[in-house]
This record gives sequence, structure tokens and C-alpha cells, in this order.
Amino acid sequence: MGRPLLEKTGTVGAVVAALACPICFPKVALIGAAIGLGALAPFEGYIAIGVQVLFVLAFVGQVLAYPRHRNRWLLGLSVFSTALLFVAYYVSASTLLLEASLALLVAGSIWLAIENRKCARCEPQTSQAKG
Repeated sequence: MGRPLLEKTGTVGAVVAALACPICFPKVALIGAAIGLGALAPFEGYIAIGVQVLFVLAFVGQVLAYPRHRNRWLLGLSVFSTALLFVAYYVSASTLLLEASLALLVAGSIWLAIENRKCARCEPQTSQAKG
């Protein structure tokens, strides 16, 4: 599985799972209910585990992408958002922290996409300069 695909799958999956998890993410779940994901409410326990797994998957994608872009702030944001998710689930049981961690995950993924585009633009110039 490619690095960008790994990170995007984790992020998109976590967002979709959050849309289907009304107790964990009540504000986000309103959107999920509007598009029909409320039918998954009986499976909320499994979805909560899925959110955590997908967060870790997105985090692994961010870690694997780090050698390419070398942006410590981006990696730090990824570490913080993933840690915040687990603190929210296991330490404070706060929906506000859960939603903040989801927003930070999405922000980190957008930032990584921007970094990847920058690197894609730089690589052809670097190879032309060498050759």
C-alpha cells in the first residue's frame, strides 16, 4: 500500500466512522445522520474501535511520509492529534476533545497533501539540475 494511500485511507475512514458515531462525535454525527449513517448506531462500539484503528493508520501514513517532506511541525501535529484522541477516549471521556482530534487529523492530512504537492514540484527540478 502506498504511503499517500495509507494516510488518506486512514483519514477518510476516520471521518466517515466519526460521522456514524453519534455518542462519540455528536456534532459531526448530525451530518452522518443526514446522509443516512444513523443506521449504523447499533454498531457504535465497533465504530469507536474503528475510529481508533483508522487514526493509527493515518498516523502511520504521516510517519512514513516524514522522510520525504521533513516537516517536524506536521509530524508533531499528527502525534498530537492521535494522542489527543486516545486521551479523549481513555482519560477524560470528552466529546469536545474527540472532535478536536478529528479536526486536527483532517488539518494534518490537508497539510500533508500540500507538502506532497510541493515535493512533487521540486523533484523534477532537482533531477534536471543533476542531469
